[in-house]
Amino acid sequence: MSEQWLQCLVCGAQYDVSPMFAGCPKCAARGTKAAVEVRYEYGRVQPQPDNAPGIWKWRALLPRVAEEHVVSLGEGSTPLIPLSGGALLLKNESVNPTWSYKDRANSVSVSMAREFGYLNVVAISTGNHGNAAAAYSAAGGRRCLIFCHEQAPELQLALMRHYGAAVFQGGRQAEMVKRLVGRGDWFPSVILCPRDGSANPFGLEGFKVIAFEIFEQLAGRIPDRVFVPVGSGDGIYGIWKGFMELCAIGRAGRTPRMYACQAAGANPYVRAFCAGAHHLTAVNSAKTVALSIAEKIGSEQALRVIYESGGAALEADDEEILRTATCLAHEGFALEPASACAVACARRLENPGSEIWVAIGTGAAVKWPPSITNGFRAPEKLPADFDKVEELL
Repeated sequence: MSEQWLQCLVCGAQYDVSPMFAGCPKCAARGTKAAVEVRYEYGRVQPQPDNAPGIWKWRALLPRVAEEHVVSLGEGSTPLIPLSGGALLLKNESVNPTWSYKDRANSVSVSMAREFGYLNVVAISTGNHGNAAAAYSAAGGRRCLIFCHEQAPELQLALMRHYGAAVFQGGRQAEMVKRLVGRGDWFPSVILCPRDGSANPFGLEGFKVIAFEIFEQLAGRIPDRVFVPVGSGDGIYGIWKGFMELCAIGRAGRTPRMYACQAAGANPYVRAFCAGAHHLTAVNSAKTVALSIAEKIGSEQALRVIYESGGAALEADDEEILRTATCLAHEGFALEPASACAVACARRLENPGSEIWVAIGTGAAVKWPPSITNGFRAPEKLPADFDKVEELL
């Protein structure tokens, strides 16, 4: 086996790095859908940040891609900033090129599409992921097709088309993606879990760089707790994997507790965790202002992260999420509701004062107009000759 390979998260079977988009074939033969992920010979890699663009300065712990196939728009290196009170740090992913942390995943995914020779990329999205897939496909010269959630904001859809993607809403999206991938000429920029018939073992490798950056920004320290908005689960699993790899290469001696943060209207992880269950059951509906994390079910590997890290699954209702988003705006951070959910959940707990807590701000509010414009009243228009500023005060 080389320095990199694909490995099943259930049976441990190992495979060469290749376009394996249906999960583990050995598990499939036994009637089980199991994800495969990229693994590394950790004893032979000692990653040192270099001058490569974006997340690719950590290329020793990313899937091997020829230099000419790397697609980067400068994603990553996002700031880690204390929020009011200083008890919580915000990893502000809204400053990525398309204003969400999905840029990290799509930088890796589209780079791998180029490495494998794919000319077409397909994705399913509520908004942020589709924009990232569209932007990186455009930068990488790939054709892009996005199937979007029926409630995706018009602005998000327009942005995807602005990047040049073909965009559709509705339909049997998972089935259509599976059929396209089965043709052999479409790269699926989808989640790690092959639950719907297609999977992508490469995208979450971009998420794990968040852990490397936090470690670097904290001058070689590991945070005590990390709060992540969770829908499909790739984000929290990828970040956890990054901390695990820091331990595997001898750079860190422990990992943080990981907290899956959900909206009360879409909370399969919370329900499973509160019941002590190690398997997820789909909720009947997923209704929340935090559309980015509105999933009826997630992934087993993400649930496992909660237990193995000693963390928890937390929830906040829509009112609390929007109130937190307003508070963040008053501190200068215009974050989407899903990001506010992580902060709201973290602030439900009391930091003893000796711990380092980090919340992942996954995306920007500007891409979710209703979160800003609901209740907005146009400012008063002043006459052209008005100059009595004292009256306004």
